[in-house]
Amino acid sequence: MSELESLRRALAQAVEKAEGAAELARLLADYQARLDEAARTEAEALTRARDAETARKAVEKQAERQLAQLAKQLAEQKYQTAVAEWKLAKLQGNRWIKIGEAVQAKKPGSVARSLRASAPSAKAPKRTDFPVEKPSIQPAAAETKAPPVDPDPRAPLFSTPLTEYFAVPKGPLTRPYMTVAAIVDRRTEALLRYEWRQVTNFGPDNWAKMLDTYRPSMLFVESLHAGPRQGNGGRWLDSMAGQDRALRDLVEACKKRGIKTVFWHSGGSLGKAVPVAELFDLVLATTEQRAREWRAALRHDRVLVLPHSVQPRVHNTFRAEGGRTGGVATLGTAEGGDPLPAQGDDKTSYDDFLTAVRKIEVVVAGPDASDREIAEIEACGTPVVATGAAELAADPQERDRRAHLAWRATVPVTARLEPVFSAVGLPDVRNTQVVTALVAVRDQMELDQAVTQIIGQRRRPDQIVVVAENLDAGVVEKTARQAIGAREEGYNKGVLPELVVRSTSTSTRGAALAHALLLADGDYVAVVDPRDLYGEHYLADSLRRFAEVETEIVGKAAFYAHAAGATLLRQPDAEYRFLPELGGGTIVSRRSVLVDLGIADLSEEWDETLMRQCRSGGIRVYSGDRFSYVCVRARAEGRLFGSARLEGYVPAGPLALI
Repeated sequence: MSELESLRRALAQAVEKAEGAAELARLLADYQARLDEAARTEAEALTRARDAETARKAVEKQAERQLAQLAKQLAEQKYQTAVAEWKLAKLQGNRWIKIGEAVQAKKPGSVARSLRASAPSAKAPKRTDFPVEKPSIQPAAAETKAPPVDPDPRAPLFSTPLTEYFAVPKGPLTRPYMTVAAIVDRRTEALLRYEWRQVTNFGPDNWAKMLDTYRPSMLFVESLHAGPRQGNGGRWLDSMAGQDRALRDLVEACKKRGIKTVFWHSGGSLGKAVPVAELFDLVLATTEQRAREWRAALRHDRVLVLPHSVQPRVHNTFRAEGGRTGGVATLGTAEGGDPLPAQGDDKTSYDDFLTAVRKIEVVVAGPDASDREIAEIEACGTPVVATGAAELAADPQERDRRAHLAWRATVPVTARLEPVFSAVGLPDVRNTQVVTALVAVRDQMELDQAVTQIIGQRRRPDQIVVVAENLDAGVVEKTARQAIGAREEGYNKGVLPELVVRSTSTSTRGAALAHALLLADGDYVAVVDPRDLYGEHYLADSLRRFAEVETEIVGKAAFYAHAAGATLLRQPDAEYRFLPELGGGTIVSRRSVLVDLGIADLSEEWDETLMRQCRSGGIRVYSGDRFSYVCVRARAEGRLFGSARLEGYVPAGPLALI
């Protein structure tokens, strides 16, 4: 009987394995079919993009021809106008005409003056004095239709990014309604250029014309110093040193026009800056200690603190061309690597400095290193250390972890300007990022976990929409409100999020999320998967990405996935890129965009369908960092675990949930 029982068990195991193999084969076939469809759709989108690029070049070529012709006509018109003016001046200066005019006027004295007057000595203009100013558009290639892109059915590690490398962007502006005339160095110009409409192309010789043309609301002046990063072409250095009255006259003219004047002492000697600072309505210091010194020196309290900050549009983790090439650089008087560019190098621009810090692995800072430069480097995702750079460079996981924590600790300048506007009486109107969290739950356990994940956020959503499947709406709302109330003290000023609960019959997770989306009121919506784990900084980190890059949807293509007792890192090279292949539980989107796209009525593949729609529609989707999120599934299969790398067992994801 024991042999028979053993045989039965063996047969049962064989049948179970065969069933598992058959199911695996079916899943693989289904996955390959979806890959084929996605490849075809992506190929069509790339073909359309190439056609659009070809059409754009053709339009540019036509525009170049038209501009060249207009430039020739303009040069000829300028020449003809100059000739006519010269002839008129010559005619008006003719001695005999003047004598005739004097005789006609019956004034003998004027006749004598006309006889003594000499003819004009100006030379006749030449065509060469009016060169044709050709447009700067480069010659375009001959108009041809771009060849179609062939579908690639292979499963990629990650798709071709829409934009690959860092470049200083042109916009948009946080406060487009406000114009500010600025006398600042290049570093501060980069810090503030996206906060308002910034005017810097003026000097002591043309500031009056600037005021008439741009009509600024505020004059913002920094304590300038000579050097490679001096602002406004160095035209205001003499005025800042008290060698002329140009700055004093500018400030007085601003006050007569009702233009607010602000002086920021960003560094240097306080005593030397006092004569300039006394002219302004408001003085800003970088620390509270310096502010106290300024109040004592100026003998008034119109002094606030504007600490050194970073500009997310400029100082961010967006990758440089070629990625990080390795190596260690030094900042200040430190040892262990090559000095960073732009440290006293007149030939290196600030933009080159921003690119260079994205290519190295670690920066060693000396004791004299500037806190401002350290913050800017860390905001670009590069860790700064005092010692131990070699050890950190050799441990990529620790390096990435420290770099992410340092990035998070940097403070964007946008919110820090609010007290400045309040002090001078100017409005500060900007998007405050009202956020709605969307949750679809199927049982009480998922509800408890989802609410816990949301309430545990440092930056909690302003609205929570829960769609519960086969659960009583009253029970769901009571559970959620109890969890929220238990941590009420964590909300700023006691303001609790709005809670919206709906109950639905059996449906897919995608359909439930679509229902929740219709009830959302926030400017942004965050999809929360109740099965997954979210770190307390997850939402705040995701929202900051919208300030760094121009994108419609933010999420994670690189993230940790946990199943069967092991944690895997999926697509480790897919961070900080425009890459429309995100995990559904990581999506944070502008609500209007997600409403237009819709969420498919599918259980697990709704996010894959959404990403395919983004690729087809040209929607910009940005993949941020790998941290603060762990995808949790019972089995390690499916596309979420594709292109993954085994990182070992990590209980509750402490490495991932920083």
